[in-house]
Amino acid sequence: MSANELDFAILKTLITNKKHSLEFVHECNEKLFEPDNWRFAKLIIDYIRIYRDVPTKRVILERVKASRNDAFYESVNSIYSKLEIFQYDDKEYKHDLEKIKTRFSENLISNLKNNLERDGSIDVKKSLNELQSVVSNIKSVNQVKAYDQGSLKESIEDFTNRYKAKLKDPNYGVGLATGYTFFDFATSGLRPGEMLLIGADTAGGKSALLMNMAINMWMGGNTTDMEKDFKEGCDVLYFSLEMPKDDLLERVLSRLGMVQQKCIRDAKLDSDEQKRLTKAMKFISNYPWDFEIVDVPRGASIETIELIMNDIAARRRKPKVVVVDYLTLMDYTEKELDDWLKQGKISEQLHEFGRIHEVVMLSAVQLNDPKAGSGKAPENQVGLHRIGRSKMIMHNANFGIQIEKRVNEEQYPDMSLHLIKSRRTELTRGKIYKNFSCCALLNDPHVSDAAVFDVDDISDRVSIFNE
Repeated sequence: MSANELDFAILKTLITNKKHSLEFVHECNEKLFEPDNWRFAKLIIDYIRIYRDVPTKRVILERVKASRNDAFYESVNSIYSKLEIFQYDDKEYKHDLEKIKTRFSENLISNLKNNLERDGSIDVKKSLNELQSVVSNIKSVNQVKAYDQGSLKESIEDFTNRYKAKLKDPNYGVGLATGYTFFDFATSGLRPGEMLLIGADTAGGKSALLMNMAINMWMGGNTTDMEKDFKEGCDVLYFSLEMPKDDLLERVLSRLGMVQQKCIRDAKLDSDEQKRLTKAMKFISNYPWDFEIVDVPRGASIETIELIMNDIAARRRKPKVVVVDYLTLMDYTEKELDDWLKQGKISEQLHEFGRIHEVVMLSAVQLNDPKAGSGKAPENQVGLHRIGRSKMIMHNANFGIQIEKRVNEEQYPDMSLHLIKSRRTELTRGKIYKNFSCCALLNDPHVSDAAVFDVDDISDRVSIFNE
């Protein structure tokens, strides 16, 4: 679809579909269109904003005629006539809206790059202003709707359609699987715009679990034995604030090849390990989805992450999963805030980032030490009260997993995980298996979907309210 055809696709929807047109004018403006279509688009958008309805050709032409600008009148008449015969299925509108937003963002970034390189020298203050302007404009067209509304009567048809679609296709509406049965069965996977936070003590396995989840979601059920006919995976963008890119790459290769990381580090793989690592690298070469590692320093802000994300999305597909390893190492631009407020604000920014860009967001947080006198009972060791620095951190998450630290934890072959925050399901717990020498945390092979439940949750057995 050419640039002008893409403009016409959106404009056609604006003059024919009231629901989409009202959503558009709430989120976007005429800047998204090509220069030849700006004035026409502004005319349509302004009418929809004022009258909360789609305009007719007669109304628009009469409004233009009153301005006594014959050239503009002829231009509007010509564009409207072309739109009337332009064939378009507005079921494709959401897809094409994302394309026109991406085009707009790409043009802004390209123009910024040209401006910065134009004089051969860089005016730092001017460049920062230009950078902030570009980021602000990109944010403005990628913001999610401030609200969605509808009475029960209006909403019931949409619900019925979704329910019927789910009956026909069990995978309808299913999110991205993390590869861990206890979590995926309870939540039906992670959906775009949702954030999962992992909490653990120091050296408790936060980064290892984040990396393994990211790899599982990237692979989407494929295996390194496969060379073609892959099932659908997804692109992952992994921000590493804790370790250098080369170290994280070694960990990923160790996990994919199931070979000891120290043998990769020291180049001491035996023949079998070399074969497994070669197979993993061949899989990476053939696999059509990307796993991109970005090494950023501690103290990076959400603005840094967003700039990098926009640059990568402009050059190729937008990732479906973004990982920040990890939240507690980030910084907030307003330096005067107390540390606990900063951490809450960073969590809020990450969640909003995920919603705006419609990506799954994964990150991790440090746990507080157990309160003095609380005892060693599991109920005192696990829960939202353990989240470090600020209760606001987990308020912004859709899901929270805590890695339980048991006495002599290093002697356990498994890792005990607790779902301590969920906006869509009951809380649960499960276990996965450690193979730290290969940087692997493996799904429990003995757990089926039907076996996933919380033995302490008796809510489904309380029938008094169901009678």
